Amino acid sequence: MRNIFKYDKKRYENILDSNSKIWKFLSKFITALIILFAFVLSFETLWNNEIIFKKELFIFEAFISVIFSIEYFYRFFKSKNKIKFFFNPIRIIDLLSFVPFFLGFITIGDFLKVLRLLRILRILKLIKDIPLTAWFVKSLKDYKEEYKAVFILFLIILFISSSYVYFLEKNVSWTLFTSIPISLWWGLITMSTVGYWDMIPASNAWKIIAAFLVFVWPLILALASAITVMVFMDTSKKNEIAGHSRRWKKCNRCHEKNPKNANFCMKCWEELNI
Repeated sequence: MRNIFKYDKKRYENILDSNSKIWKFLSKFITALIILFAFVLSFETLWNNEIIFKKELFIFEAFISVIFSIEYFYRFFKSKNKIKFFFNPIRIIDLLSFVPFFLGFITIGDFLKVLRLLRILRILKLIKDIPLTAWFVKSLKDYKEEYKAVFILFLIILFISSSYVYFLEKNVSWTLFTSIPISLWWGLITMSTVGYWDMIPASNAWKIIAAFLVFVWPLILALASAITVMVFMDTSKKNEIAGHSRRWKKCNRCHEKNPKNANFCMKCWEELNI
């Protein structure tokens, strides 16, 4: 009888541990709720469903908001550093996933519309609930300098080209290129090969600039794609390592986590301490 009523601290206090069976079930359940919410949100915008199914939509909204709030506050009370928990970007997303529903009872007008828009942020919860996605987001930080370099190159080319078009077109009587910011819109649309044709320069020189932008865009996209491929490769390695072993060898040079049987760091090739 003693064993039946014995309080198992490890079992009941580690519900949200990523290795526990309970959390694996809850994680899948929450993921399914988020996906279902996306379908319901889309259904709500069709025809007059928001009015016809107002009661059913409210019940569903209340249900998922309560589930998300329980998860959030359980994590909050179990965390050791409450301030760090509260300002964690992932936890802010968790907070925004249910707060708009409860604030809707005490707010009216335009602010209520803004709160309703915040419901869409619930989709971001999928980032932390799918392990591979979370690994990918973390790996992006390791390549932020490379992405920054590509983005700066993109801005330089866009700004110079758009500025030239503006100075070529500003003296035309019926021109739509009345400023550099407006010309940047034309440059962005031309560079991305979308081509709305809402702005067409009058001079012939713009054709050379437009052709240059059209040819440069695939090169910039290729650079960004190459970096993204490297991020995916790192994510795949880390996910594979995590699946095979929970023990790591940490590199003293770059602080990269490596498999326990590795002799050299897989990132900087520094010899690992045995």
